Amino acid sequence: MNCNFAVPANGPVSIIRQTIYCFIPILDLYAAYHIKKLRMYLLIMILTGLAMSVVGEVINPSGLSDQSMTSSDDPHPDFGKVMFGPNPGISIPITISYTAIAYAIAIYFIRKWSKKWNERF
Repeated sequence: MNCNFAVPANGPVSIIRQTIYCFIPILDLYAAYHIKKLRMYLLIMILTGLAMSVVGEVINPSGLSDQSMTSSDDPHPDFGKVMFGPNPGISIPITISYTAIAYAIAIYFIRKWSKKWNERF
């Protein structure tokens, strides 16, 4: 039995399959590794995540530095406030939009690199 799952591609790759892999955790990394772009993919996705975190914190602060959160009077801080910030009504749309942006970036680069990979063959 020959298992080539963890080996970069030796020939053309299926762009549709590569695109589907972008939606499945861990398989997006495999899709990037399959076309020898894992390092670049990780760099782009980490920088995108950091940028979106900064923007999200500016738009809807989490309240981690709030005095009421660190008060020793309350042994059970309000974790809803920590997770969703002071305005939970805006955090869900922000999370959905950030997820859509991350998927769009992943799909764009994986498809672009897969097409370039297929042009070699």
